[in-house]
Amino acid sequence: MSRNENNSTSKSIVLLAMLLGLLAGIVIAPNVKKGGVADLSGEKSTVEEAYELIESAYVDSLKGDSLDGQLVRGMLEMLDPHSNYLSAKELERQHEELSGGFDGIGVILRHRNDTVWAGEVLRGSPAEGIVRPGDRIIAVDDSVVSGVKRDAEETVRLIRGRKGTRVRLTLLRGKASAKQEVTIVRGSIAVPSVAYSGMLDKETGYVKVTRFGETTYKEFHRALANLKAQGMEHLVIDLRGNGGGLLDVAVNMANDLLPHGRLIVYTEGAHHRRTDTYARGRAFYEGKVTVMIDELSASASEVLAGAIQDNDRGEIVGRRSFGKGLVQQQFPMKGGAALWLTVARYYTPSGRCIQRPYDKGSDEYYESYLERMLAEMESDSIVSAITDTTKYYTKKGRVVYGGGGIFPDKVLSYLRDEDLVYVNSLINKGCLMDLALDLVKCDYEGLMKRYPNEDAFADRYVVDNAMMERLYAYGAKKGVKKDAKSARKYDKLLRTTMKAYIGECLYGTETFYRINAASDHELQQARGKE
Repeated sequence: MSRNENNSTSKSIVLLAMLLGLLAGIVIAPNVKKGGVADLSGEKSTVEEAYELIESAYVDSLKGDSLDGQLVRGMLEMLDPHSNYLSAKELERQHEELSGGFDGIGVILRHRNDTVWAGEVLRGSPAEGIVRPGDRIIAVDDSVVSGVKRDAEETVRLIRGRKGTRVRLTLLRGKASAKQEVTIVRGSIAVPSVAYSGMLDKETGYVKVTRFGETTYKEFHRALANLKAQGMEHLVIDLRGNGGGLLDVAVNMANDLLPHGRLIVYTEGAHHRRTDTYARGRAFYEGKVTVMIDELSASASEVLAGAIQDNDRGEIVGRRSFGKGLVQQQFPMKGGAALWLTVARYYTPSGRCIQRPYDKGSDEYYESYLERMLAEMESDSIVSAITDTTKYYTKKGRVVYGGGGIFPDKVLSYLRDEDLVYVNSLINKGCLMDLALDLVKCDYEGLMKRYPNEDAFADRYVVDNAMMERLYAYGAKKGVKKDAKSARKYDKLLRTTMKAYIGECLYGTETFYRINAASDHELQQARGKE
């Protein structure tokens, strides 16, 4: 079961969908021209008058730039759902997300029962060989972080810091009761946006892309080169759950797949003249292409999928995408803040703008998305509610529609098997992930001795019956009563997912996707195996 695979019984998909609205999606280069902010000299505007009155007469004192930020956010709410004001801290986080790296020690933290645990330790990071998966982190320097109900984000902030600086961690390892202190020199941590790439069989290559950041194209191109060298004849690009990122990255990826001269995308706005972007040179890969999308695939994901679909370059498989066809440009503001302002719409080669309507406000915009998704969960068809009935035509004359996301060529409906309720409950409650961490914590040295690398683990590790019984008992403690029928029916899926989580703790995210591919039924359908 893939991490982005859900059905009507899963609550997590709703939360993810709501969070998606906070993402800017497509971003183009920042505008750094002097004078980018309008000159309000001369007669005061209504906004200026109101601001001065609030600042001088409001009942409570105002802290920092709270009024500035809220005022700008209020103005943007009148425009569209994706224009956004980012404080200096928010902008730093977004830059970190798009840059594909940060300064720190390279440990993925997990919080359980008011305790901070080390999950995955990134390979090649400063923490490798010092911190182990399953270590309890008691304190960071002189700040206690476990057992004190400390905010997770604050713990991350304490551990991160400038490259070259030191951080001291107090750890408890395994069943030991004695604390140990370790000192780690922080370094630059790379976070790949191509989470996994590999051959699924002798002909099929698979590339999982989680975002469109500054390093994504290089990672993607390198993956293509490696897969081509292994004889790939069918490429599956997995964009499920990918909320977007940088527009030029999607363009460069499409350029690797399209013949010379094919239109990839064009953008246009009231103050942004139409700009067409075409494929240049010969396509780097010319074989069969399948692109996987779902309800959380947005913006740059939709640019790439739309370019492939409209040029009849490959098959789009999955569920209707989010439907974001707006382009934001970054404008600097005082205090290190920035305005991500929508400056254009983007259009797929056939002329489609896949942006969903937002004329009734942001609240209705996201509510209608959730309503659409819930309706599609209960239906065998996800293409019934077309919001724009205008017909557009692909390169070969096939009819496609805009106005509500990219409609897949091959629809993969939500699984509505009642027996999956138990399986999803175990996963959503974190039972498999937590048990995997416990197993690694108790036998880290033994596991690494028996399986010194991910190949050995993938080939030889077996989730036995005793471990499955432990999983069922683990679920029961978390309020997930065992369903014997479901457990039998989806025994293979549970064992594979359990193994994938253990592999992730030991060797990293790539191992998770490598192992999990075998039980990902949507991926099997995309490659024509079901």
